[in-house]
Amino acid sequence: MKIFFLRCDDVTKPDPAFLRVFSLLKAAELPLSCAVIPGLAEAGLAAFFRAETAGETRLEALQHGFTHAEHSGNKYLKHEFGPSRPYGTQRADIAAGKKVMGKMFGKLSKPVFVPPFHVYNSDTLKALGALGFKAISASRPLKSGQARALIFLGTRVTVNEYDLKLKPRPLSLNLLKSRTLAALREGTKPAGIYFHHADIKGKDLKIFSVYISFLKKLETRGLARFALASEILKIM
Repeated sequence: MKIFFLRCDDVTKPDPAFLRVFSLLKAAELPLSCAVIPGLAEAGLAAFFRAETAGETRLEALQHGFTHAEHSGNKYLKHEFGPSRPYGTQRADIAAGKKVMGKMFGKLSKPVFVPPFHVYNSDTLKALGALGFKAISASRPLKSGQARALIFLGTRVTVNEYDLKLKPRPLSLNLLKSRTLAALREGTKPAGIYFHHADIKGKDLKIFSVYISFLKKLETRGLARFALASEILKIM
C-alpha cells in the first residue's frame, strides 16, 4: 500500500484561504502537514492548531524556512537557503525559526524542514543535522553521502502549476489524477502531495474538492494510506 502525506505550504494564519482548503481535508478525514513560515506566523494559527488537535484532527506544523525571504536575486532560481548564503547564516536562520516554532506550537511542531522554493545545499543539511532535525521535505532528494542521518520526505505530486510570470495556472483534475496514479505505481516509498492553499480558489477549489474525493476513494479501496509527515518518520 502506498503511503502519501499531504503538505500545505506557506501557512501563516487561519485565514479564509487556508480554512477553505483545510475544511475539505477535515471533512474527508485526511491528515494535513502544514509547512509554516515561522517568521510570519501569527499567534492565532497556533491557537487554531491546538483547538483542532484537541478534537483529534490530525494536523501538524513543519518548519518552512524562516521568513521565506528570497536571497538569490534570480526569480527563476529563488532560494532562502542555498549557495548564496554561508553555513553560519543558514544555521542562524534555521535556529531562529525552530525557536519560534517550538514556542508557538510546542509538540505540534515536528522536526521536519521544508526549504522554501525547494532549494537547499550541503550547508543547509549540515545545519539541520546540527540543530536536531530528523527530516527534510522537498522535491529533489539528498545527494549520496550528504546528511545521511536525515530522512528525505519527497514530494511526488505537485498540485499548483505556475506560468513564466509565476502566476498560477488553472488546476487540471486529469493531471492531478495521473500524477497520483504514477506515484502509486512507483512502489511503497512514501510520497508527498503538496499545494499552496492561497492559490486554490474559485473553480480551482471545486476541482481540488473532487481531487480530495479521488484520494479518499484510493484510501477506501486499500490502494493508499494517508499519514502525517511525523508518522512516516516512525516507520522509516
